[in-house]
Parts: sequence; structure tokens; C-alpha cells
Amino acid sequence: MRFLLTFVCVFALSSCTWAAEEPDYLPLGSEKAAGIVDLVLIYQGNAKRLPWTQEQFRPYLTWTDPETNQEEWLFDGFLFLDLSNGTGTMYAKGYKQKPATKEDWLWHLDRVFERDLAVSALDQELTETIQRLGPPPRKRQIVLMLPEPIIETENWGELDGKPLDFKETPDRIAATKWYVDLLFERWEDGKFQNLELAGFYWLAEEMGKSDQELVQAIGDYVRSKQKRFFWIPWWNSPGSKIWQQLGFDVAYQQPNYFFARSEMPVTRVSDACDFAKSREMGLEMEWDGRLFSDTDNFLPRFVNYFESFEEKGVWARAAIAHYVSAIGMVDFQKSQDPRIKEWYNKYCKVLSQRQKR
Repeated sequence: MRFLLTFVCVFALSSCTWAAEEPDYLPLGSEKAAGIVDLVLIYQGNAKRLPWTQEQFRPYLTWTDPETNQEEWLFDGFLFLDLSNGTGTMYAKGYKQKPATKEDWLWHLDRVFERDLAVSALDQELTETIQRLGPPPRKRQIVLMLPEPIIETENWGELDGKPLDFKETPDRIAATKWYVDLLFERWEDGKFQNLELAGFYWLAEEMGKSDQELVQAIGDYVRSKQKRFFWIPWWNSPGSKIWQQLGFDVAYQQPNYFFARSEMPVTRVSDACDFAKSREMGLEMEWDGRLFSDTDNFLPRFVNYFESFEEKGVWARAAIAHYVSAIGMVDFQKSQDPRIKEWYNKYCKVLSQRQKR
């Protein structure tokens, strides 16, 4: 009888302990995210964008603390992606252009692995930075975009002599697996010295019922190659509540506050933090060139993110993806506006401290 009572008490205590556990953010440096603390979005693959050179990557790699004059490491993850090719085709639905074809997918691939630009330029700039500072705490991680095989695509192209029909899920899966394999091949050919391939990013920011089987299959395929599957859904995006069931390893929640009309409540960023915490997601930090061109209106939005992340424990505990526009850190670093310079240093200070955790 005493044994039974002891067992019941121990079971009850353990049950209470289990019940008391609450979900939390995707941890910064999580193994699920290949150890990435701060993942920055690098828009590369649009004919109208500036090519990514070594010089443009410098303010993404390090920052010099004005108080100590010490050069510190910044972003440790780099997501290469784009929404369209700049000549009328889109890589995911929702951008009011015609769906990309096989030829467009290959064009994007060539842009990402262009010699002395993009991934190659990042690796070269890291070599020079490491010669100056020594190696970073961890190798910098790369995440590569997977275009969405859009159902409405007409005449995407052929695989093994067979024309693919994206109204058929097996054909959508086949095209995406083919592209994953090509990315692996190009990655191996690059022989990058300072970079590791962390995984792949699903570009479509919402999930329809017709997409679930496709995404689950691609997630399994990515993991079979010991890589991670990343996603960054927009606010209240279909599928965001069940991102783990869909087969993603990593998800960051977009607040979408910086870009919104003025009537959006200022609590949106805080609400996004609460949602992300409840779903064990990371957060997306968001700002663009309007921070510099319309500072009076958009600096308060930037500050809202910064302070909400601090209040909600995001800076301290969560993995973060950073949407910073096309070459945002370049412009941020160069600004002569004292308000911008103050927040540039605050932002970089936080990033550098997160790298040391």
C-alpha cells in the first residue's frame, strides 16, 4: 500500500511538472536551425538588383563598437532568395507575374552561384575578415531558396523527357527534388572554405491544402540529406499554426508591422511575439529603406520592434530572421543622420552580444 501511495504521489508530481511547462520561442542557436542565431535575408536573383560583392557584405559580417573600437561579428546565417527574376516571372504565387519556368529556376541558380558574387563573394570576404579577426565562433551558415512549383504554371519544362504538369502533386514534388539535387551539386562545386550549407527555404509564405503533401515530401527529402527545412510565413498565414505538422524544421513569424498602413495597432509586434512563443517559432525583424528616406515616420516602427523584442524576451532567447531590404545594412552603416547612427549602433550591439551566447 505504501508503495502504491508513493507511486501515485511521484506520478502526480511529475504530471504537474509536465503540465507546468510552457512553449517557448525557437531558441537562438538551436540545433534545429543549424545553430543559427541571426539569419539575414539576402535578395539575389533579380535582374534589377545590384550584384552582391564583397564590399556589400562587409557591414553584414562585422561592426566596430564605437565605445571599445573592437570589431565584432554580426549575422551568422545568410538566406539567399528572391521573389521574381525582374523580367516578369515570379518564384512563388501572389506577386502578380507569370509563374517561373524551369529555365527561370536555372537562371536563379546561376545568379546565386555566380563567380565572385553572391555566395562566392561572401566566402571571399569571410576569408579576409578571418585573416584580420580570427575565425568566428561558428562557421557562417547558408540557406538556399526553393521556388514554389506553382499549380497554375503552364509549360514549366521537362524532366527526363517528360513534360511536367504542376496540377499533379507528384510532378511538383519531382521538380522540387530535382532542384534540391542541383543546389547540392552547385554547392559542392563551389568548395567554399568558410561556409556551411544549413538547408533550404520554402519561398511560398502561405500554405494551401494542395501544397501540404508537396511540402511534407520535400521536408522529408531535405532531412534525408541531413539538412534543415526553413519557412517564414506572413502574419496569420494559412498553415502558420501547424508549421511543424507541415514538415518544417524551422519557422520564423513575420509581424508585418513595419510595412503596414498607419491604422494597424502598435501592439502587432508584441502580438506576433506571443504567437511565435506559443508555436515555438522564431521572429522576423523587419525594416527597409524607408528607415532612411522617411525617418520621422518609420524610425518609430523600427523602435517598436526593437523594444517589443526586448520586452518579450526575443533578443535574449529567440532565433531571429532579419528582413533588411535589398542592401539595408550598407545604407544603415553609411547614414549620417544622428538618430539613425544611434540605432544602428544599438542594433549591431545586440547582434554582436547574441553571437557570443
